[in-house]
Amino acid sequence: MKNEQNIGRDPNVRALSMIGLCKKAGRLIAGVPLVCDALREGRVALVVYASGAAENSLKRVRDKAKSFDTAALAVDVTPEVLAKSIGKVGATAAVGITDRGFADAIIKILGGK
Repeated sequence: MKNEQNIGRDPNVRALSMIGLCKKAGRLIAGVPLVCDALREGRVALVVYASGAAENSLKRVRDKAKSFDTAALAVDVTPEVLAKSIGKVGATAAVGITDRGFADAIIKILGGK
């Protein structure tokens, strides 16, 4: 029972659940190239990336988010876990949240500004 209580309070697990909801609602863009394209088009409210992703992928997405004045937050998981949370097989280094309400909820969960 103790583990079940801790799982519900873990911000990474809660953020992944919210990201899964974003996917179901059609408010999510997955993958570094697609997220970068959507940032250029101004369609992304928040970028969430897996802290365990390759450094060049992380740099690319963080730099692109910064240049377009968009928040980018890390979730402490591997790209495989991030992909699983959105129903994909393989690895996903970053996702873009296109809905401001979902973005604000995830920022609150992860303790961002």
